[in-house]
Amino acid sequence: MRVRVPIRVVIAVAAVVAACDHSAPFPPVDYGPSQPFNPPPFTRLTLNPGQDVMPAWLPSGDVLFTAERGDRPDHDRCFAVMRSSGGAITRYICRTTASNDSIDVFNEAATTTGGSGQIAYVRFASYRLPIRPLTPNLQAIVVAPLADPGASRVVRDLPYFAPSGRTHWGVSHLRWLDTMRLVYVGEDVSYPRPCSQCPPDTVRVGLEIAILDIAAQPPVVTIVAGTDNASSVTVGATSDTIYFARENDAVLYRHVFSSGVTDAIHDFSLDGGTVARGAAWAADQLFVAVDGSLWLIDFATGLSGAIVPATPTVAYGRPAPSSDGRRILVEAQTATGALDLWLYERR
Repeated sequence: MRVRVPIRVVIAVAAVVAACDHSAPFPPVDYGPSQPFNPPPFTRLTLNPGQDVMPAWLPSGDVLFTAERGDRPDHDRCFAVMRSSGGAITRYICRTTASNDSIDVFNEAATTTGGSGQIAYVRFASYRLPIRPLTPNLQAIVVAPLADPGASRVVRDLPYFAPSGRTHWGVSHLRWLDTMRLVYVGEDVSYPRPCSQCPPDTVRVGLEIAILDIAAQPPVVTIVAGTDNASSVTVGATSDTIYFARENDAVLYRHVFSSGVTDAIHDFSLDGGTVARGAAWAADQLFVAVDGSLWLIDFATGLSGAIVPATPTVAYGRPAPSSDGRRILVEAQTATGALDLWLYERR
């Protein structure tokens, strides 16, 4: 006996069968990486076609750095936040709502370690249309609440005429000396062209170390005596001591404010080094970039040596250790000029 099936039932069944023949689209969920690119002890954290530079630690234990936004036509350089274990960027901090006819840059981030919850950084902007100018249109040192870095206030416009008689066209290695004073390297910045048709290069040369007192109104700049040609600076165990390197010099120096004494604490030329660059202090230890290698000076044991050697294709710089000195962020630059961040974890 035949059973007559209503035509609408046949159509519905056919639709279901047809749907089963084609894969349904994946649901809109986050498929971003949650792990770093390779395992410890030396972990690559970023793999950006642009540049990832100037790493710093947030009080939460997350990593903050300046990232070039290749997804934007103006290639803004924003702060990016990433978990210390690596993986996907969890947050960007920048003026991404600004027009694409300008380039906005946030760099040289320095956070307070106490309860005040502040971040200081250098912010500048350049118009890129119709042509990009050589120098930034706007440049300043700013301070903001760590909870809202975009709500910044300017504490020093750049460039400025320093008490030494020099002009600071730029600053680098910005650090908190204490809750109301910033310390940094004042720089000369020039834009030479290797040939008449070549695009200009950017050459930054350290002039001296400056202190900016933001408690004063207006904020006051003073120069640290005996720091000519400084290329980097870091704060020691207390605000009474800073350590610094000089341009094209293998020696690392110390300045003690209470005594006014500047002395040499280590000569890397005795270890075969030629140029000491960025240094960073943590847990009675100094981490120093020397000729593309990462060196450790341990004041408790008196020992020193390279913990991450340079390779023929990669040079390391700009060390940023965690507060206990066990985890060190570094910039890694390849022979092609690419810059990414790596994390070295000491055993």
